[in-house]
Formats: sequence, C-alpha cells, structure tokens
Amino acid sequence: MLPRLKGLFHLDLVRSTKAVQHLTTFVVAGISTILITRLYLALSGYPQIGGDTGLHVAHVLPGGLLMLFAMWLQLSYIGPGPRPVAALFGGIGFGLFLDEVGKFVTSDNDYFFAPSAAIMYVVFAGFVVGAHFWRRRVPLSDAERVANAAHVLVDGLAGRLSENRRAEVLHSLDEVGDVEGAAEVRRLLERIETRAPAVPQRLEGWWQRVADGFARVSRSRFALPVMGVLLFTQVAWALLVLAWLTLSDAPHGVSVGGVLLGTAGSVVFTTTGLWQGRRRGRRAAVESFQRSVLTSLLLTQVFLFAASQFAATAGLLGDLVLLGLVNADLARSRRVRG
Repeated sequence: MLPRLKGLFHLDLVRSTKAVQHLTTFVVAGISTILITRLYLALSGYPQIGGDTGLHVAHVLPGGLLMLFAMWLQLSYIGPGPRPVAALFGGIGFGLFLDEVGKFVTSDNDYFFAPSAAIMYVVFAGFVVGAHFWRRRVPLSDAERVANAAHVLVDGLAGRLSENRRAEVLHSLDEVGDVEGAAEVRRLLERIETRAPAVPQRLEGWWQRVADGFARVSRSRFALPVMGVLLFTQVAWALLVLAWLTLSDAPHGVSVGGVLLGTAGSVVFTTTGLWQGRRRGRRAAVESFQRSVLTSLLLTQVFLFAASQFAATAGLLGDLVLLGLVNADLARSRRVRG
C-alpha cells in the first residue's frame, strides 16, 4: 500500500541548474522592493492611491498582478528564456505583497505593526536557507544535467540561444558520464546557429558574474582569514546596533537576549572554524563558518529586525555576501573531492 501511495504522489520534477540564480533574483528583487517602497512612502508622507474618492488601492494589488504576470510567462512560453524575467517580476510582486503583512495579521489593518519587519525577514531568510539545504542535500544527477541541456536546446532550435549559453551547456555536458541522450543533445547544440544574448540571458549573465566573483575570492589564499574577519565584523555590527537600542528609547524587549545568544553562537562557530582550519583543513573551517553565518541569519538578524525594523538591513546584506562566499568555497571543495 505504501509504495502505491508513494508512486501516486511522486511529482517527477526535474531540478534546474539555474535554480540558485533564479531564487536569488527573486529574493533580492523582493527585499529591494520592500525597502524602496517603505522609503518612498516615508518620504512622500504615505499617500493613498485614489485620493479623496473613498477608494484606496493597496500596493498588494499591483503585487498580485506582477505575480500573475510571472506565472503567465511561465505558463505561456517554453524553454528557460522566461525564467529570469519571471523571477524578477515575481520577486517584485511578492515584495509588494509581503510589505503589507501588518494589515493581514492585525485586526485593525495596521501597516505599521512593529513585528512586520521580523515576519518579512523570517520569510525571506527561511526561503534562502531552505533553498540552500535543498540543493546541497542532493546534488543534481548526470541525467538531470542532460535534461537541463535539452531544455536549453529548446531555445536553440527556435534560434534564440547565445554563444555564451551554448558554451556553458556544452561544458556541463563534458562533466557528465555516459548518460543516455547526452551525445545526441551535444550534436544538436553544436549544429545550431547562435544569436546575440537577449534580456533574460543578460540577467542570468549578471548573476553568473557575481557567482564567478565569489568563486575567485574563495580561491584566494587569503579567503579564510577574510571570511573570519567579516564574520567577526558582523558580530561587532550586531553588538553596536544592540548598544544603540539599549541606550535609546526604542523598545527592544526580548531582542537583547536573542541578539546576545546569536552573536555568542557566531563567535563560537567562527573561532572553532579558525582553529579547525589549522588542524583539520580548509573544508572543516569553512563548514564551521557556514554554521556561523546561518546562526546570524536565522537568530541574530531576526531579533535585530524585530527591534530596530530596517536598521539591521546592512547585517542581512553582509550575511548574504558571506553565505555566497562560503557556499562557493564548499562547492569548489566538493568538485575537487569528487
């Protein structure tokens, strides 16, 4: 009975090699939209669309329309082409939607509900960390890589594939084993004519350059000390914000204890990583650094956002940069080990 149920609910989904880029686009677009929206509303005195007519068009409505547009792109076009644009507009729409979370969870529709920033942060941080563990838990199989190459081939057969994208896919096929269909996909890719990259491919190219930058930094012999310094800088920043909260009249409540607990955990993991780098090697050190970053993301920054709203945005950006560095280093070590 159990195998039958497992087969019934099995979705047979093939993962994308560009999932991390698209999810990153979605998260960055969403967070940027929230910050820009709140800044604009504060500077403009919180105007209402609709004026004195008695109508108020909440920005959750254009957010929903943008998410609908992202779904329309995905459902109406084939191939990987629409995904970067769908991730961008879907992230903007979700940011506009999530910005009004205070109205959804309070009986008086309070846009300025104090814990709203923490709720937004937890949603995005959980999304990032969940996507990270999802990809790391089970790496893409060779068959999935060939399937992704065939997906890119759709653009090529329609005359919409750039030379850089083709070269990237051919390189990925070089890394797979003797998988059924790989040779056929390669022959078709080598025969098709390419064209100048379109807007979606340029979006992918920007993120690829960011990933390449992380990879270059992680290969440096100074990478481990730099990561350690940045991690301790994050701790110092969190303590400075905490000190400002304590000395000011801003309400902070349980946030002090949460920030102290998170920073203590980050210090322990960072110190352990520097020590393990000398005794057990680079990978053990970077894995400990990763625990330090995740502790900051999922504990320290949550309490900072709950207490100081968007004053902790710099800490979030710093953690995302550090997560990119440690993930690039771990990915490189897995390739070398494999």
